[in-house]
Amino acid sequence: MIGMNILYVAHERNLGGASKSLVTMVSDMKRRGHTVTVVVPFRSGQVFRALKEQGIYVKKIFFGWWMMPKAWNPLLKFLFRVLYLTEPVAARRIVSLARKRQAKLIHSNSSAIDIGARAAKMCGLPHVWHFREFGDLDYRLIYLLGKQESARRAVNVPGKIVFISECLRRYYEQEIPDAHCTVIYNGISEKLFYEKYPDGKAAGGQRGQVIGGQNDGSGTKVTFLIAGNFHEGKHQELAIEACRILCEQGFGGVRLMVAGAASALKSSKAFEERLKAQALKLPEGTVTFTGYVSDMAALRKQTDVELVCSGMEAFGRVTAEAMLSSNPVIGADSGATPELIAHGKNGFLFESGSAEALADRMRYFLEHPQEITRMGAEAYRGARECFTARHNTDAVERLYAALLD
Repeated sequence: MIGMNILYVAHERNLGGASKSLVTMVSDMKRRGHTVTVVVPFRSGQVFRALKEQGIYVKKIFFGWWMMPKAWNPLLKFLFRVLYLTEPVAARRIVSLARKRQAKLIHSNSSAIDIGARAAKMCGLPHVWHFREFGDLDYRLIYLLGKQESARRAVNVPGKIVFISECLRRYYEQEIPDAHCTVIYNGISEKLFYEKYPDGKAAGGQRGQVIGGQNDGSGTKVTFLIAGNFHEGKHQELAIEACRILCEQGFGGVRLMVAGAASALKSSKAFEERLKAQALKLPEGTVTFTGYVSDMAALRKQTDVELVCSGMEAFGRVTAEAMLSSNPVIGADSGATPELIAHGKNGFLFESGSAEALADRMRYFLEHPQEITRMGAEAYRGARECFTARHNTDAVERLYAALLD
């Protein structure tokens, strides 16, 4: 395919799931011979550094979001709206950069920002808009202009809206007609792939072994992992409570690793403190807090099964990464998680919000540790067919070509 000039607009400072997907996508586009430029609102931060490490041309242009936390007090909301009124200045700077870089298309990486759409409309370029979050259902964010008015403005920009799951698409089906959108699943970099169970056998030692010669679950040690920053929507407390239930039932071999850290928000730090206080009530060694982990691939090699307790995942990047590390996943039966987990095949679904239901699914692996190998192998195979960076980049590249044809 002939090289294209694409200008991307990132929306955050640190590497959340959306930004990890962006870094993977633009790096692949660059390797395929396309000219890529990325606008970031902050020079300092993980996103800026990750892009520079990949040799990507990055330009810092500060701008605000058109979403804000619904829990903010009236003064903060007012100040945020004032900041939003200055967006035309930033939009003109992006237009100037697009012309300088000879961009043929602008791609916004989140529904939380509309600055890329504004710039695209101002300079007459097609616009691809990645909707990667619900907003209110997952991050408790609300549109400054309201959902309906924001959606109306979105469809008035020539281009295409990309949803990362069918579930997220359905969330907007009343506001955004089919003609304006498509669904493309996120892609995971091959650097995170790890086939633990080639040919159905454990690589480097069998996980989930029976110890002490018992097969009733009490002598089985299984290490579960839940990953993600501390946010109430991630529901790490369900995983800890499920461990408490299992310990009371006599399953002393249950181990839980909690990987993640609090954000700068007070609510996130307070949630972390509650989680650690909750874990102290369990037998020593049951729950381990790892803090921020830069190499999740290495951590996943040490674990058996992954937990995804979030109530409303717009896609579930953690789920896909876990599968591509050969870890079966126990996930909540809500949001887009059921699109990734085939119940009983590559993991299990449990009733969202129920620690008892989660404990039941965890107990299955404690009682049947050999199933970790079978489901882990199936998780890896299935995810390689659907959630690789190559599949994602192929689909986005075809979309670009269609818009520029």
